[in-house]
Amino acid sequence: MTQFLDRSAHTQPPHYTQLLIVMVLRLLVTPLLQGGPGNIVASFFFFYIIFLIVQSYRLRRTAFLLFVAIATLGFGLDVVLALGLISVSAVTLTILTIELIYGLFFGSATLLILRDLWRTRLVTMDTVRGGICVYLLLGYLWVVLYVAVETFDPQAFSSPLLVDSAATKVVYYSFVTLTTLGFGDISPVSSMASTLTILEALVGQLYPTIFIGLLVGSYLSNQNSADD
Repeated sequence: MTQFLDRSAHTQPPHYTQLLIVMVLRLLVTPLLQGGPGNIVASFFFFYIIFLIVQSYRLRRTAFLLFVAIATLGFGLDVVLALGLISVSAVTLTILTIELIYGLFFGSATLLILRDLWRTRLVTMDTVRGGICVYLLLGYLWVVLYVAVETFDPQAFSSPLLVDSAATKVVYYSFVTLTTLGFGDISPVSSMASTLTILEALVGQLYPTIFIGLLVGSYLSNQNSADD
């Protein structure tokens, strides 16, 4: 990713307010995103999240246009799928292509934000918002993974996560697992689904602990510097 960054741009940490608002809004409207139109709106939210991610890192113009084009491809395929314009034989490949695109963006964004948080020396509210963004991005990243697993194996979970291509239940399952609530209404059946569920639960427990430790460490370091 670093080779795509615009080194001539004014260097300042990315701001996470808008990204956080859009991701939280995506969660809040999830129950309303049913059927074809709802799926299109859900896809637009994901596209806009990716656009904000790409925009925040001040890429070179060529790289920026390339990444936006890839995100647009994912959004376009998602819309075509929601409208039922894909032949049955191509549905699996289309879903996997969409999830690959979303997964790459969510995964890389998580790593980039974590890198910036790790390097920060001054804890601000934007630092906190960035940490929350990472937590939500982890939930969305596992949404992508669960969709891919169920696409390969429709019996991977005790209850189908994808109903009429709607991702409402898979978003619910991902964030219930991430927060380790474990209601038990949906459970993994296949070995791959079980492994992903375990990994997400572990990340959901470890990340907040590590992030809070980072904040406290940075705060104490700043206090010691101020006292000196």
